[in-house]
Amino acid sequence: MRRAFELLKTRKKEDSIDVGELERKHNILIPDLYKLFAETFILGEDCIAPNLFFHPQYKDERYVSYVLYNKDPEMQLEAFNTLENAILYAKDLEEKDDIEYLTVGYNVIGGIAVGLKGHKRDVVFLADPSEQPEYTKLCNNIFEFVKGLEEVPQPEEYLDGVKFDQLYKNWGDTIWQVRE
Repeated sequence: MRRAFELLKTRKKEDSIDVGELERKHNILIPDLYKLFAETFILGEDCIAPNLFFHPQYKDERYVSYVLYNKDPEMQLEAFNTLENAILYAKDLEEKDDIEYLTVGYNVIGGIAVGLKGHKRDVVFLADPSEQPEYTKLCNNIFEFVKGLEEVPQPEEYLDGVKFDQLYKNWGDTIWQVRE
């Protein structure tokens, strides 16, 4: 299974983003390391999509794996937000324009945030609105956070009658198939 930066796709020249324009548009300063991360990697809903298989009985795609942050606290990561969505989500959550955190990703617990000011700048936090304090430090920067990511197989009982040894891919396939 893939780990850390193997889970991400790098941007091509034609996929570049203008971080300076987003900073001006939203009157915000993106921390340097996160800016480099957003300029280097494709972000968005499917940016770290785990492996899928086509279930022959239900005629749909199912997850073979999920992405786990394997440090403390261990948690599943759903995706990284695009830079503009990260800004908009943060402004909505904090209910102000002068935000202190950038909501860069999400999971079932809450969000993954990067600090924007002072000693919190570039630091990665778990944002959990049900906890106090709401923001818990995870690591020093986004690159350190990504190093803690790994793809983990789903437990076989979650594959709805399919066994791992039935899964296969042909050359060039992106989705696993089930051998009957």
